[in-house]
Amino acid sequence: ALAEHWQIGCEAPNPRLYVFDGFAGEIHSSNKQPLDINNLLLRGSVLRKTDWVIGLALNVGNDSKIVQNMTKAPRKVTQLERAMNVLVFVQFTILLTFSAVLAGLDQWWAVHSYPAVWYLESVNRYPEVPPGGLAWFIAFLRFVILLSNMIPISLYVSLEVVKVFQCALLLNQDRQMYHRDSDTPFVCRTTTLNEELGQVQYVLSDKTGTLTQNVMGFVWASIGGKLYGKSVSEDAPRPGVPANTPHTIALDEGILKALGTASGKQQDLEVSRFLMNLAVCNTVVPSVNEDGSLLYQASSPDEEALVQGAAYLGYKLLSRTTEQVKVDVHGAVYTFDVLAALEFNSDRKRMSIIVRTPENKLMLMCKGADSMILARLAPGEPGVDTVKAHLDEMARAGYRTLLVGQKELKPDDYDQWETAYSAAQVAMVDREARMAAEQECIETHLQLVGATAVEDKLQDGVPECLQALAAAGIKVWVLTGDKVETAISIAYSCRLFSEGMGLVECREGEFIGAVDISAKQQVLRQKLHQVRSQNQQHHVLQAHSNCGIVIEGGALNIALTPELQDDLMALCKECKAVVCCRVSPMQKAQVTTMVKKKAGAITLGIGDGANDVGMIRAAHIGVGISGREGRAAVLSSDFSFAQFRYLSRLLLLHGRWSYLRNREVVLYSFYKNWAYVLVYIYLQFVAGFSAVPIFTTMMISTFNMIFTACPIVAYAVLEQDLRVSTVLENPETFASSRTATRKGFFWLFVLWMVAGTWHSLPVYFLPWYTLTTPDRNGLAQDLSGTGTAVFIALTFAVTLKLCVRTHAWSWITHLVYWLSVALLLPFVYVISILWPRTDISGVADMTGVGSSLFSRWVD
Repeated sequence: ALAEHWQIGCEAPNPRLYVFDGFAGEIHSSNKQPLDINNLLLRGSVLRKTDWVIGLALNVGNDSKIVQNMTKAPRKVTQLERAMNVLVFVQFTILLTFSAVLAGLDQWWAVHSYPAVWYLESVNRYPEVPPGGLAWFIAFLRFVILLSNMIPISLYVSLEVVKVFQCALLLNQDRQMYHRDSDTPFVCRTTTLNEELGQVQYVLSDKTGTLTQNVMGFVWASIGGKLYGKSVSEDAPRPGVPANTPHTIALDEGILKALGTASGKQQDLEVSRFLMNLAVCNTVVPSVNEDGSLLYQASSPDEEALVQGAAYLGYKLLSRTTEQVKVDVHGAVYTFDVLAALEFNSDRKRMSIIVRTPENKLMLMCKGADSMILARLAPGEPGVDTVKAHLDEMARAGYRTLLVGQKELKPDDYDQWETAYSAAQVAMVDREARMAAEQECIETHLQLVGATAVEDKLQDGVPECLQALAAAGIKVWVLTGDKVETAISIAYSCRLFSEGMGLVECREGEFIGAVDISAKQQVLRQKLHQVRSQNQQHHVLQAHSNCGIVIEGGALNIALTPELQDDLMALCKECKAVVCCRVSPMQKAQVTTMVKKKAGAITLGIGDGANDVGMIRAAHIGVGISGREGRAAVLSSDFSFAQFRYLSRLLLLHGRWSYLRNREVVLYSFYKNWAYVLVYIYLQFVAGFSAVPIFTTMMISTFNMIFTACPIVAYAVLEQDLRVSTVLENPETFASSRTATRKGFFWLFVLWMVAGTWHSLPVYFLPWYTLTTPDRNGLAQDLSGTGTAVFIALTFAVTLKLCVRTHAWSWITHLVYWLSVALLLPFVYVISILWPRTDISGVADMTGVGSSLFSRWVD
């Protein structure tokens, strides 16, 4: 009955996952409550820790946001497969050409030779049609069917089997890519891109959680003109603070004195205000463990670090609801009434909360990126220059920084703003823009409270991995949301940049005054000139570089316009390493797409968070890191593992091997089928171009499926042209697969076809002229016997060819190779004695062949 008096208004069905506009209220009342994405449960969500709930299904079936976001997974095709498809088309053209020529020769033979062989005279009805257009077409179809093995259809099956084995037996089982601490194995989420790993030329990587551990530690704080956190006393642990805590700010003697915990003095009000802001202005949800300790859960590791660090300093967040926040300050509990929460997003780069303090004051607390907070400070705010200097010092140390600000609100001003903001919240048209405008109105004239520095340490092995990739000729681009100074510091610490490298920066301010495209192009060309000058100063050889470039997000946004992408790509290609700062998720995808199109290179995108999904999907190969930011990146990736350092082993070892092996599978398959078909063609010159097969039915059906299938699969799984240690110690060996081009592949194909032609000659002519020549009793082998001998010779020849190409011999290789050819002779003998004892289809034409053929060999 209560529901009859209420109404809900909402937007039309749409695919925007993170936005929902609606309202709820009584039908005849103007008091409406806003509904946003926090009030919406998406399809497949699970609601926990809730006793009861009143819900309403708004959009179901195809109208739900999840279904509307469902798209077909992008079909990624490797360069090897593309080249293979071209070869299939070439072979198909050759097949049609050969068939047309042989059909024409059949017609020529019918006209000139039929009168001399009266027993082959046509009856002038189908299928013995007299010479002419119809007869040529029938002969053409026969030859197409006869020579159809010129196109190795079995190759597609063999290649898929090979890739599955490589993923299941080699990649997934590689214990060197298993992370014991998190119990995370390497996982192939696709089996189609193995060989593409060996041709990667560009790696585009996120930083936080990918190069770093994403385990944040609150280390420094700038408060009241003082920088705390640099004088840490780890030898004297504090009660309640773990000895190995990453939040070393809690061990700083200076801030402990300011809080009065070390000497019992009066607390510094500025420090107290700063820590109270950190404890209140966040979205962290505290919970209580079984031992009574607090566990903080947050969507942002930075927020979790700041709240945990404040808790260690005595400002503990006890509970958080939509109405209240409770903070324990050295045993005294303070309750703040939450009036409004202005959430963080990638555009705002800040969050604010409006609360009623225990002193009954209205307070806006705000924290966010330094550029955002500095722009919203009150004019003439003291201490700004000092904080800026501290921010630069924090950034040079490689720390992530935030600024904290606040202001007291007058009740009348707040009431006026709250009315306008509430109206914006329930607006059904342009809600986001109206809310953003109102948020801008209230987040002004802030007082500067302080700055925070959060450390995110590098993962183990990252510098060594990046050095190996660089030695292999792979260019690494780091795309991060950090400020320029922080990104540069991290780039040096992970050895992406080295002390001896030149460094060029491209900032948004340099485009000021560049109104038209030509002026902006000139800015990028000036940067290109600087890079080349740096390389000349370092005496770098041509086609090499010892200079890095750092591109700010604003400058990148300008340079990504279609008219400037060629100049941007030319600039970046001249650099050894590229770092893009203050980059949005959309820009990451745009940069990846640009590299794919403009450089024409194989790209690999690697990240750990939802903001990296666009980059991962846009790249030729997507790699997801199983980290602390959920599984969005992993679920969108082609390969996943736990640590960045595994990337070098994946590319330099498994990628290189997979490319060389799979390329050999493709070329070998075309080679053996080419030799197989040529034998058919040779026979036609002594068979009146009658399209008669030289092999029996059983031979035809087992050549590709049994006798030549297993050895190449074993080769593709077990072959190693170099030892594991040799490959990893010499990253330069990756060039053998990285620099492979389609032109080079086609040239190899020609060489393999020449080899197939050469090998087909003795395979056919030696058995043919040996066995069709009458013996001393005047007897000769018939077509079935001679064809079987040719089949045996052909199988031995193509298998020996594979043996010659094999570098690594194991007991499995020996078993598969030799067993395949060893079973051939018993197979022929058994098949030749089955009929008429059994009525198995396809063995009648082999009757007596084994005994006749082998006895002739014995004689």
